[in-house]
Amino acid sequence: MPDTAPPAATARTARRLLLLPLLLALLPLASACGGSADASTGGGSAQAGEVTLRIGDQGKDVETLLQVSGELKNLPYKVVFDQFNSGPLVNQAFVAGDIDFGIMGDTPAIYAAAAGLPVDVVGASHTVGVGYTLLARAGSGIHSVADLKGHKVAYSKGTANQGFLIQALATAGLKQQDITPVDVPLQNVGEVLESGTVDAATVAAQDLVNYTAAHPDAVKVITGSQVSSGYSFWLASHKALANPAERADLEDLLGRIVKATAWTTAHPDAWINAYYVGVDKQSPAVGKEIWQISGETTFVPLDRTVVDAQQRQADLFLANGQVPGKVDVTGEFPADVVRDFGAVVTRNQVAEHQ
Repeated sequence: MPDTAPPAATARTARRLLLLPLLLALLPLASACGGSADASTGGGSAQAGEVTLRIGDQGKDVETLLQVSGELKNLPYKVVFDQFNSGPLVNQAFVAGDIDFGIMGDTPAIYAAAAGLPVDVVGASHTVGVGYTLLARAGSGIHSVADLKGHKVAYSKGTANQGFLIQALATAGLKQQDITPVDVPLQNVGEVLESGTVDAATVAAQDLVNYTAAHPDAVKVITGSQVSSGYSFWLASHKALANPAERADLEDLLGRIVKATAWTTAHPDAWINAYYVGVDKQSPAVGKEIWQISGETTFVPLDRTVVDAQQRQADLFLANGQVPGKVDVTGEFPADVVRDFGAVVTRNQVAEHQ
């Protein structure tokens, strides 16, 4: 490896240093990661020199997914899960070099591109479901997106939650500046609505179920299925991708995640019991309702449909003054990564359905 970076790399580094404050500015209201790293290994014993993949997870979603589906068995490498409460915190872990692989929503992936983080998208999953809901308190006077103008709306900056809000506002020709945004940590959005200090909030499925159960007259203004892309992104660090052994293990890991995701569709009751009941501590009935609202997830090709959806949202963020300049998201989709990891997705989706 040369001691001096080539001019293109130097330019990227300079740009990253300029834009890192943008990324880091998203973090003060987000909670720290949910505890220290939780190491998990497959069925085989660890050998000296074995690769360890450090995974940035959210809410034990990936860890539980792989564990309950059986995809953590017989790993030819070690995995260590670190839990975070939001995509911006996963990005921070990439900045610090603490993880090799992580999952986040579409909006944090855009901020990663804006900040020039040394990461590439290796996979995209698509969820067809309600997603986020813009929920208004009964009596707030809010019955449509246009009615949000001037009102207090809770959201979480830098997360897919914010991306949903901005796209929702655009349907009525509004921008974020037209409302009074109240930025809170992602896990507290529902609580702020419950407190009555805001008029509306962008709530996830769990908060939607719990809030509407207590307030059946709440107004569902618009849902993610009406405006959001529904994509989540699986990113890997340039450092890990540049190491042939780690890259091969990342391909294997993504393949296991693809198969595990399909497993949840085929075994919904087991997944609901393991995650919504076991991890989120919901009752089986509420867990099933959350699962139904959340929708079905599948992996999709990293094609122009995905890239164009990201670019449209990035441009909308620019129009809303959320990024300092034009963001080109294509840099996160290099041709060799799209080719190699795309083949992994196709191969494992086929294998799962045989």
